[in-house]
Amino acid sequence: MKKLIGVSFILAALAVIIFSLVGYPTIDANLWPLVPIVLFVFFTIENALKKDYKSSLICAVIGFIIANAIYDLLPISNGVVITAGVLACVGLGFLLPDSPKEK
Repeated sequence: MKKLIGVSFILAALAVIIFSLVGYPTIDANLWPLVPIVLFVFFTIENALKKDYKSSLICAVIGFIIANAIYDLLPISNGVVITAGVLACVGLGFLLPDSPKEK
């Protein structure tokens, strides 16, 4: 995991250097709401790698709710997303065994 984070920072540094040479592109969207979305994507991937699929799904649903509320990705309400997330989580609970617990 440390190697992945290290490579990510090196790629970010390269991107900063490249964009400083050619100029930053103009972005008309607010970028601060992306911070919690990126965090929830990280938690989704982390829980999926631990094979804790229910927690991964919940993190993905929360991240999607935030993204949909801010960027209007799909023309559906957050209530529909929450209902679908709860139903999917219950379905995963029936299909998959519980995640392995650390002692």
